[in-house]
Amino acid sequence: MNIGFVNIYAFRPHVEHLFYLSLLAKEAGHGTFALSCPGSSSLCYPKALKHSPSLKECAKCLVGGVLSYPFDHVDFIGSKESSRRISDTEIDRLLVSSSATLNRVESQQEWHTPELRAARQALSANFRNTFHSAVRWIEKNKLSFVVCFNGRMDMTRAITYACETMGIPYLTHERTWFGDGIQLVPNANCLSIGALHRMNTEYEDKLLTSEQAQLAARFIASRFTKQNNLEWRLYNKDATKASWPTQTSKARILVLPSSKNEFAGHEEWVTEWDSNTEALDALFERNNISADQVVLRCHPNWSETIGKVAGTRSESLYTDWAKRKKIYCIKSAEKADTYDLIQEADIVIMNGGSSSIEAAACGKKVICLGPSTYQMARFCDSLLSYADINSYGDLLDSVDQDRILRSNLRYIYLRAARFPQYVPYVKAIATTSYKYFGGADPMRLINAAMSGELVADDTDFADSSEYEDKAVEQIKFRDWAGIMNSTDEKKKPLPELHIERRFGLQWVDGLRNKMPRGDR
Repeated sequence: MNIGFVNIYAFRPHVEHLFYLSLLAKEAGHGTFALSCPGSSSLCYPKALKHSPSLKECAKCLVGGVLSYPFDHVDFIGSKESSRRISDTEIDRLLVSSSATLNRVESQQEWHTPELRAARQALSANFRNTFHSAVRWIEKNKLSFVVCFNGRMDMTRAITYACETMGIPYLTHERTWFGDGIQLVPNANCLSIGALHRMNTEYEDKLLTSEQAQLAARFIASRFTKQNNLEWRLYNKDATKASWPTQTSKARILVLPSSKNEFAGHEEWVTEWDSNTEALDALFERNNISADQVVLRCHPNWSETIGKVAGTRSESLYTDWAKRKKIYCIKSAEKADTYDLIQEADIVIMNGGSSSIEAAACGKKVICLGPSTYQMARFCDSLLSYADINSYGDLLDSVDQDRILRSNLRYIYLRAARFPQYVPYVKAIATTSYKYFGGADPMRLINAAMSGELVADDTDFADSSEYEDKAVEQIKFRDWAGIMNSTDEKKKPLPELHIERRFGLQWVDGLRNKMPRGDR
């Protein structure tokens, strides 16, 4: 069969991952066809994010993108229409996520403001051209399925929408949370949580083996010791010691919100509330929570600029809410250690952020308002609607710490080595640098696309709780050194594969390693 591979942008390490996947397809005897952007004066997501001229951003994608790898057949995006039609209304709807992220808005009320409508209109020309080009590319090469980076942001969404319109299966790929392997999602963009939920449900009750429990525990320990260097972004690295800043005789509640703008318009992330603050109000009113019990810790990301866009909108939503409610607020730029606050809290309230991992590791009651990647894991109580909030039991009920710790370990292992694909063969050595190894089964890629189902990369589990018991005790006693010093079982080494750019372009990676990555 013929398989399409497309990554419009030159973001690291994603183009390299795409080429690796194309090599697997070739190994299985399939034809591989790539789609690239030759450069355009029209606006695209990176140009809008960084306020960069076309010459600069297009040069990056041409030199560092798909064309820099030896794909067999490459077609280009153009302005010619295709056999399919797409309306202005459809384009506007499909660009909601891109416009929300480019403006870093947190409230659904802002999605249809003149400013965000204008942002979508500015992106629409490239979106339309990409959609029609993808349709013509699929038809010309008689593609059976497509592998596409991300699938959420502007031009990548146009490609996956072309697949959907034509009834062509597709996989979106992204870098994994902890680094190793490649995240593949069938027939949905990188933010889809349906496949993750199904796998989480399947493995939530599966005991971990010794090696699995050790790996999951090390990821927890690496966060508390700030050695999680393979995660995409690190926050609070130079934090200062923090103690609980309010006086109260009642339960201490820590609110840790995170940005939700990327999820705008995504049907799996829809909530009944326009913003997370409305859900917080409903939960606190239902449980008679007073202001002196609550501390809001604004996300450190909001003090950072992504591209040329500051996080002012996100922070203002929460700081204004805290001021109205007379709630103590720690702003995003402050150095107070979030982990210290978690350990002093009784309850931690999230809206999908990854600090749920630390909160659960501390045995705290974790509540998430709205959908999340860990929605099906039992270390967290997920409240997805006002009805859930109103029917929730006593917020101050005690928790089963062992149950929370075990569920946390199993979830982390799921995200590190079950949900990602090709984990033994794609190894992160730095945030954007990888090594690749031979022996991977190409049919894992083919089957995921053609069946629309994702099979766990590691299906093993234990028949005894002894290994989890040990990890749970180490986490309870904060034995981070003991956990970090644990060693994996020695495995037979795999042959290394050398994934390289075209001849004469090997210098690109050395130069780009000195430059900000992705959306910086």
